[in-house]
Amino acid sequence: MSALSLKGLSKNFGPFAAVRPTDLEIASGEFFAILGPSGCGKTTLLRMIAGYEHPDSGKVFLGNTDITSLRPQERGIGMVFQNYALFPHMTVFENVAFGLRARKASAKLFPKLSPKLSNDAIRSQVLAALESVRLSEKSRSSVPALSGGEQQRVAVARALVIRPRLLLFDEPLSNLDIALRLQTREEIRTLQRSTGITTVYVTHDQGEAMSLADRIAVMRAGRVEQSGDPGMLYNSPASTFVAEFLGGATLIDCDLNGPQRLVSWGGISLAIPAGFPSPEPGPAVLAIKPEGLSLAEGEEGGVMQATVRSREYTGFTTTFTLLAGGRVLKALVVSTPETGSVVPGTSVSLRVDWRHCSLYAARR
Repeated sequence: MSALSLKGLSKNFGPFAAVRPTDLEIASGEFFAILGPSGCGKTTLLRMIAGYEHPDSGKVFLGNTDITSLRPQERGIGMVFQNYALFPHMTVFENVAFGLRARKASAKLFPKLSPKLSNDAIRSQVLAALESVRLSEKSRSSVPALSGGEQQRVAVARALVIRPRLLLFDEPLSNLDIALRLQTREEIRTLQRSTGITTVYVTHDQGEAMSLADRIAVMRAGRVEQSGDPGMLYNSPASTFVAEFLGGATLIDCDLNGPQRLVSWGGISLAIPAGFPSPEPGPAVLAIKPEGLSLAEGEEGGVMQATVRSREYTGFTTTFTLLAGGRVLKALVVSTPETGSVVPGTSVSLRVDWRHCSLYAARR
């Protein structure tokens, strides 16, 4: 049984379709990421799950229960917001305890959801939640005195303390610097694995989604373009959008010659390997991921010629921007002494690894 089911969920703001009818099934204990660029509808979809936006059509099921018409506080869902939404005038302990105390106060309204917790029980649950995010020693600290990463963990503890059936994250790491972001996302994944809470995580960061999620839904213009596990999405993108957005692929408008099994553009022709999936002959789009290109040793080793426009050395790897057949390409290669001598303006031979390429009938 799915922990969370979305059935035809949609939302319009005036004439703008923020989320088109969407179906998703998320398994119990799964870490599910919703990935897409700004304005694609991912946060609106999350807010409909949480109850902060009411859908124009469709249903939200938590297990077998239809929660579409329930208010946020009735859903038993924990949510970590982008800005954390912490109370600066409260201590860490009071912030985490807030949800439990609110439930205690509303026990008469929601008796099934809001048990009458004693003050001792609230204290015990708050301290356990703070221990799970390694903030026990900060319980009496004020929120403004915490670092960004610590504030983020307080927000997670506040969501966890109510023991939700579902945990939602809305771009929780976007306000952190790069080093702290990497550290904190590992903490989130470790915490999710240890608690087993079904988690839905919204982000625009491809690396974040790939490293955290069991499965990913890639959204574009209000609809799910493709969903699946990270490896499947990366290696078998269903559209040029997924290939470009998730895999960083370069898209090349080209011509596909069927009988000769050739892809051609700007005077360049590449032979398609036997068994490589390709559409019908005619106009096509070739998607090449950066790791699909490598510098060949010697003129005879390459399959096409290119000119280096720029290079970016990042230590273990070097990214080259190249011009081939009038098209700009990216090549990600392991840094070596030889690559260090390849400077802008150099003519190079490129070898194509078709395992990192895809062909489409038309740009979609």
